[in-house]
Amino acid sequence: MPHPSSRPQTPPATLLELLRSQVQRMPESRAYTFRGEDGGETVLSYADLDRQARAIAAVIQQTARPKDRVVLVYPAGLEFLSAFFGCVYAGVLAVPATYPKPRRPLPRLAAIVDDCEATVALTTAQTLSTLDRARSGARLQSMRWIATDHLSEGADADWQRPQVSPDDLAFLQYTSGSTSEPKGVMVSHGNLMQNLEMIHQGFGVEKIVAEDPLPESSGVSWLPAYHDMGLIGGILEVLYSGGHSVLMSPTTFLKQPINWLRAISDYGAVISGGPNFAYDLCVRKVTPEQRESLDLSSWRLAFCGAEPIRPETLEQFTETFAPCGFREDAFYPCYGLAEATLLAAGGMGASRPVVCRVKRDSLLKHRFVEANGDEPDAVQRLVGCGGGLLGQEIVIADPEEKTTCSPGQVGEIWIKGPNVARGYWKREEQTTHTFGARLADTGEGPYMRTGDLGFIHDGNLFVSGRLKELIVIRGRNHYPHDIELTVDRCHEGLISGSGAAFSLPVDGHEQLVVVQELDRQHRHENLQEIVSTIRRHLVEEHELDPYAVVLIRQASLPRTTSGKVQRNLCREQFQRDALKVMLKWVRTIQPRRSAEAAAAGSHPAGGNGHGPGPEAAQPQSILPDLSVPDYPLSEAELERFAEQIETWITDWLVERAGVTPQTVDRDKPFAEYGLDSLTAVELAEELEGQLRIRLNPTLTWNYPTLALLSRHLAGQVGREETAPEPPREEPTGDESASGDFESLLMQIEALSEDEAETALRRESQAG
Repeated sequence: MPHPSSRPQTPPATLLELLRSQVQRMPESRAYTFRGEDGGETVLSYADLDRQARAIAAVIQQTARPKDRVVLVYPAGLEFLSAFFGCVYAGVLAVPATYPKPRRPLPRLAAIVDDCEATVALTTAQTLSTLDRARSGARLQSMRWIATDHLSEGADADWQRPQVSPDDLAFLQYTSGSTSEPKGVMVSHGNLMQNLEMIHQGFGVEKIVAEDPLPESSGVSWLPAYHDMGLIGGILEVLYSGGHSVLMSPTTFLKQPINWLRAISDYGAVISGGPNFAYDLCVRKVTPEQRESLDLSSWRLAFCGAEPIRPETLEQFTETFAPCGFREDAFYPCYGLAEATLLAAGGMGASRPVVCRVKRDSLLKHRFVEANGDEPDAVQRLVGCGGGLLGQEIVIADPEEKTTCSPGQVGEIWIKGPNVARGYWKREEQTTHTFGARLADTGEGPYMRTGDLGFIHDGNLFVSGRLKELIVIRGRNHYPHDIELTVDRCHEGLISGSGAAFSLPVDGHEQLVVVQELDRQHRHENLQEIVSTIRRHLVEEHELDPYAVVLIRQASLPRTTSGKVQRNLCREQFQRDALKVMLKWVRTIQPRRSAEAAAAGSHPAGGNGHGPGPEAAQPQSILPDLSVPDYPLSEAELERFAEQIETWITDWLVERAGVTPQTVDRDKPFAEYGLDSLTAVELAEELEGQLRIRLNPTLTWNYPTLALLSRHLAGQVGREETAPEPPREEPTGDESASGDFESLLMQIEALSEDEAETALRRESQAG
């Protein structure tokens, strides 16, 4: 970042004042350098930016009225900056838009234009010649389009300085989402000035630049200029601090992540950053040979935000690039969103990331319980994002009761401060809901509801998930990013950070769908085996058998401009069959009996002790009944009966778990066929009806393969004269009876309320 003397002593009140002030103080200093894919440079000084902005503003003022909306449609480059400040200088609202594909319909752009009722669009002559406006709505065709790179000489002389106050809106930041319902966040000049100062202090810019030997080499950004992190963090903060930033196209980074790190190395940049996936991509894609040429010792602050921050990613990045001079204490984990202008929580300067180990099961119950043991499968690690800056208030609230959460409770993150935006453009109901929240227990407010879940511990905000993206299946909460992490770790052919998990209602029940990018180098592998691996890991780690697993082409997962996975859009594309599918597996959904029917048929009720009495409900199955032989059985008869049971269970798996007979392996774990807790309970119930014996509902945990279970069941029937006790988990090694009981409690805890009630009823009756 810049030298401290380059920052105005009195912070300007508006963006217009900010740029004019910097131009007066250092007109010929470099403001921005755009680095192309070939390494070529285009430079923009403060005076250049001011002159071009005045020329564009003069043309806008001839066409639009003050506070009209003007859409910016630009490829990566410096033209966007001049156009953005041209809007500021004209007193109109800039509306940054995603750069559309050439000669294609423009649904998102058309939706934004219709929503904000834009009258003018700014772009380049090249872009204008390639846009398909004819198929993209009446307003796109009728509005005035201006190619800002073809303005006449001396146009800046006609500029009239507008009256702009801190309360006036500076621009509309459209959030990612459905193309049919984009939401424009109204950001005022006052919001921006407050947030820029928050970033300045949070990053510790003054301290960094005081120690930086190359103050003009301030930062590097590949983030899209039409996204809040790229616009405010990568562009406007540099202007606020009077520094210099090297910009590049997002495509340049995504094609070869080394380009980002090479720019930091070449320019001696001190501040740069991006979402979690950017660091992960560098770890996976930058080769040892490329790392040899990097010098990252100048990198003093590496901010990370915009999506769940994974401690594994930060650790792997540090380990990989420490030989290049990168330091772990350069990381700056932070939390932000467009509704808070950008930065919502952060620390005071870079430091070693604070990682909290939380018990996973308690987190799913909206409680924070710190984990002290070494049980990796039961622990989730979260990265702290600092706290509120410049007096901004952050509270954790119960999203339903709207009351302040007690310590240790996970709730919705609510924010109050001058940086919070004014609401959504012409969406009064949504604005009231999101920006007008008040605490029911204290009456304090208004707060901005983030829709994110988290808790505060030792002064650090920990973001644990997304309220609206929670996957709730059979009464249990699952965070999508936890499921996605499990999936992308389970096979080397799956691209890390490139999956989406969401739920869909199917026949009245929420079902899990997983969409995952497949590395093109693995496209010729047995994709059915990869799907089986995914299912097995999901059952083992989350007790979830997905309804569908879709492997899609590399780089085709829907994302926002900043790289966030768009789960809602992915859900829509799945429903419309619009994903670029390599393999799509869908489980056959069988109708399930009610809890009452299951309970009625799940225990003995009279008779001779060998099974349910005549008034008990019988399990409903279309499979042929097993022919149960009389007791006792010889060893040969036991083997034959075990084979019959094995065949019956195989048919049951084909019917209920959606597997094909050819894929059933008697020695594979049931989890590989998607036998989650509910399915296991159902299998136990139906086997009870077939064998006329009492069975433990957690039977498949004790005998986890087809061969083991069939042999065990044959022995239970063939060697007992009366109905046997439900099989207990057989201790192995040094396990004790108390260990068995704790294991059963853990198994019961993994069930839904209905399943647990049924299982506990069986245990009490068996005793």
